[in-house]
Amino acid sequence: MCFSEQFTDSVAIIFEYKVIRGGNNDVDVKVTSPNGKVLYKQLKRSSDKITMDASNGEFKFCFSNEFSTFSHKVISFSLQPFDPKSLSEEAGGPQVPTVKVAAEISMDVIHAMMTHVVDFQRRYRLKEALGRHLAEMLNKRTTYYSLVQAFIILVTGFGQVFIFKTFFTEKRKSTKLESGEQLKK
Repeated sequence: MCFSEQFTDSVAIIFEYKVIRGGNNDVDVKVTSPNGKVLYKQLKRSSDKITMDASNGEFKFCFSNEFSTFSHKVISFSLQPFDPKSLSEEAGGPQVPTVKVAAEISMDVIHAMMTHVVDFQRRYRLKEALGRHLAEMLNKRTTYYSLVQAFIILVTGFGQVFIFKTFFTEKRKSTKLESGEQLKK
């Protein structure tokens, strides 16, 4: 499956991906530039983080699961600028270089810190999803193991009762009359 992103200017970006679940948690990854040149290609990787220069055009980010078609993969990936823009640039303010006042500097610092907080939250959500998947798999396996153990306990209990019962049953000789014998009174 391929995803594309259109870039309008030349900027350094960080491309990060991680396989959350599926198979051996590995996937083939390929990044293609607008002119068709392969910028990044890795086989059977579970996660990676690369920095690249994006120019004008449409970049394609492709993930492949050809080597393991039986298991579905869940992948998280993100594209982030290497150097986030200042708050005034993101808001569409003037690009004329001016001296910033103390309030603008403070807001840029707060903006940079909030960018780090958003990145931390994204990584935290990713770890939470990994932990939830692990807990669900562990719960499923524990349930199956418990059912097998309950079946073994029931079979063992019935087997013990049957064997214990044979110890106390009296074996009687056959009381059938043979063809020549008659009952005596």
